[in-house]
Amino acid sequence: MGKRLFESNPRYGIQIDITGKHSKIQDIPKEDYIFCSNCENRFARLEHYFSLKLNSIHNYANEKEKFKVYSNGDNSFLECFKVSYNALKLFNYTLIWRASISNHFLFKKYKLPKSYEEKIREVLDINLSVSQSEILENLNELKDSTGLDSYFFKCRFKNQYTRGYFSCYQIGENAFGLFLVDFIIYTYTEKESIPEDFEIISKFQKENALIVMASVDNWRKINDASIKNFMLKIK
Repeated sequence: MGKRLFESNPRYGIQIDITGKHSKIQDIPKEDYIFCSNCENRFARLEHYFSLKLNSIHNYANEKEKFKVYSNGDNSFLECFKVSYNALKLFNYTLIWRASISNHFLFKKYKLPKSYEEKIREVLDINLSVSQSEILENLNELKDSTGLDSYFFKCRFKNQYTRGYFSCYQIGENAFGLFLVDFIIYTYTEKESIPEDFEIISKFQKENALIVMASVDNWRKINDASIKNFMLKIK
């Protein structure tokens, strides 16, 4: 969650406390003994599959046959012909659920209602497998009874200037933000809380995954605002 895919440097993270003081910490938040080895392997299968898809998504400009870009003001939309909506949704759920149930201090302000945690757990339990082929088969008939809406948000470009901050917290009533280095996952428990930009996705979302892409300026503003808002939440 706290580092870029397929990059080994830097090998540490920078933690900023409420006073603005910086300190070095391990590059990703780690918490031992949450799951049994079988569950860890089930998550790992999907993560391996999706990490390759993410690498392709970041390289969309050079793989034009796999994607289509739609312009929409400060943001644009990326349609992924080789990534299904169900695959994106299940990947989102793996991150959302583990963040919400974690006891790590970094996730203290990111807590979905227990009823939603249980619904996500059931979806993951049914659809994850140690067999990647079985996971892909399950994606064809994914049944989602969570009642959640989740959206995958990234910068239009990936470079040294677009590395985001890591933070996660409840951003509003019925709304949660998981701000990672290269992407953000917004989750809503009530449809009335969904911003207009994301409602457009809901209307056009079908089989292929749709991803919101921000301009560099907008991406940096969103990340800066996430840190400021997070600081206010923990005061």
